[in-house]
Amino acid sequence: MRKLMILAGACAVVAGSTLLEAGTSALLELKVGEEAHVGRLLAKDDSYCWLMKRDGRVQEIELNAVTDFRKVSPKFRRFRSVELRDELRREFGSDYEIAATTHYLCCAAPGKAADYAEIFEQVYRNFQLYFSTRGFRVSQPEFPLVAIVFPDRAAFAKYCRQDDIPPSASLLGYYLRTSNRVALYTLPGDNQQRVEDTIVHEATHQVAFNTGLHVRIGENPKWIVEGLATVFEAPGVRHSTSRGKAHSRINRERYVWFGNFSQSRREEKSLVDFIADDSMFHRSALDAYSQSWALTFFLIETRPSQYAAYLKTVASRDPLTPYDREDRIADFRAAFGDDLDWLETTFLRFVKKLD
Repeated sequence: MRKLMILAGACAVVAGSTLLEAGTSALLELKVGEEAHVGRLLAKDDSYCWLMKRDGRVQEIELNAVTDFRKVSPKFRRFRSVELRDELRREFGSDYEIAATTHYLCCAAPGKAADYAEIFEQVYRNFQLYFSTRGFRVSQPEFPLVAIVFPDRAAFAKYCRQDDIPPSASLLGYYLRTSNRVALYTLPGDNQQRVEDTIVHEATHQVAFNTGLHVRIGENPKWIVEGLATVFEAPGVRHSTSRGKAHSRINRERYVWFGNFSQSRREEKSLVDFIADDSMFHRSALDAYSQSWALTFFLIETRPSQYAAYLKTVASRDPLTPYDREDRIADFRAAFGDDLDWLETTFLRFVKKLD
């Protein structure tokens, strides 16, 4: 048991109280200088704590910077959709309109928001249908899901900088775990399909992080996160149930790339090395994305219950504990068996027979 005591303007954690016990449902206020942060405590260690704010944002706070604290209410209450819509109106002003669906609030240029909101909502419905027909139990989002569609790249780049995201020329959109928002921008001319493809990829991230498949603090192996999003890039996945041949659900672009890449994969330990860390994404991103798609598609199509159990294991880890190579490999073996050489052979044969 621990409590927070203010000592010479600093915050120290000592034994005795449950005010800052992770998992409490109370609504807390922590002050850092003159700035107040209000939310529910998600996790803490001796140096930092993480608050879930009422709008769904996650705030990381250094405990030594906290100058005061108090319990605002015995129970945390999230913003309702109408309250969050008012917050967005204050943030973005009259140059944007906000459209609401069952799960989404979409902020976009006047006359555009409703159309984009429906695309986001359809991604959510397809996601739920896809997993429910395969026996996955996914939870409902706690918060309304927020998406911002900027009218041009300049406005998007300005917003990126506020999020400390480098607005590279190739970046069309992103989902940020701390803000829990998707942000993207429209493209001129006949590029609407690229915009919709970006929505699908980033909204899949957002839905997965809000329905219990991934966790918003702590480590998520990148191949899991990107593999799921690239699986949903395929129109055949978004518009299918569990019936029909796997061929109809192929992500053609990722499949072709993996086919070329697989010719140069090392014969030994390729699968083990890939699941053990995220290094391939730094060395060769397109190879990593294609292999993430191929492995995820293989596991969902051939071992759905094991894949579901594996995601649950990864998501239920202590978020403040490093996820090292040995633990990653052990969790994967526990879900899919000890013989990873045989699994790799089966995986490669499955992909090769898809076309």
